[in-house]
Parts: sequence; structure tokens; C-alpha cells
Amino acid sequence: MLPRKGSYEGWEQVAETPQVFEAELMALRLRESGIDAEIIDQSFRQEPLPNVRSFAVVRVLVPADKAAKARDVLARSVDLSEMASDRPENEDER
Repeated sequence: MLPRKGSYEGWEQVAETPQVFEAELMALRLRESGIDAEIIDQSFRQEPLPNVRSFAVVRVLVPADKAAKARDVLARSVDLSEMASDRPENEDER
């Protein structure tokens, strides 16, 4: 079993979330910054299940030597492009 914090066979946990999509977004951001990232989904999916932390854990891991840089990347805010819009893409065509 993966320790709550620390390293696991050369990989270190840099984030933990209850949702897989959040972990995927973090991993994508890390990969775009040149850092390998892996996701370990340790959540339990059976309905109905109360919101219990031990049943909803998704971890983001990076190589241990990149952990400090990864935490820095995740801590920085994301700037949206000047081209970003809240309008649907096909709305511009009208």
C-alpha cells in the first residue's frame, strides 16, 4: 500500500484529491511542464457511499527528484490565454 505522504519506489506524492478528473488535470499540468506524473486511483465506487476520505483518495505521484518542482508548478496560478472566452466556440460562427 502507498504511504499517505512520502515516496514509493522512487515516486513521491505531490497531491491528493477525491476526484479522478482533478488528479488528471494536475497530472496534465505537470506533464506540460516536463515532469512525469502518475495517478493512483484508490477510490471505492459503490453507491450509496458516504463522503468518507478513506474511500475517495486519488493520488498524483512524480519522480522523487522532481517533487519540489512539481509542488511549485501546482502552486502557481494558471493564466488563461487572451483568446479565452466564455462563449461556446460555434457561437462565434453566427
